[in-house]
Amino acid sequence: MQKLLGLGLVLVVVGLFLVAIGYASGTVSVGGVVFIGPVPIVFGSGPAGDQLALISVVIGAAMMVVLLTWVWRLACQRRA
Repeated sequence: MQKLLGLGLVLVVVGLFLVAIGYASGTVSVGGVVFIGPVPIVFGSGPAGDQLALISVVIGAAMMVVLLTWVWRLACQRRA
């Protein structure tokens, strides 16, 4: 668990660093998705914002599948 926490922290710092570099170069495109319960809120801005938003939706959907599979496997283990 500690390794995943450290990896997540490193990824956040690297992402912020890359956004800062992009902002300094003058061309910034951002995109993302925020899940509030089952409802996704998708956003994107800049020249490649729509593509980044689409990539974010795909990654978010994959994360939801992994999470639901993990919860399902845990529930099946507890029954056995």
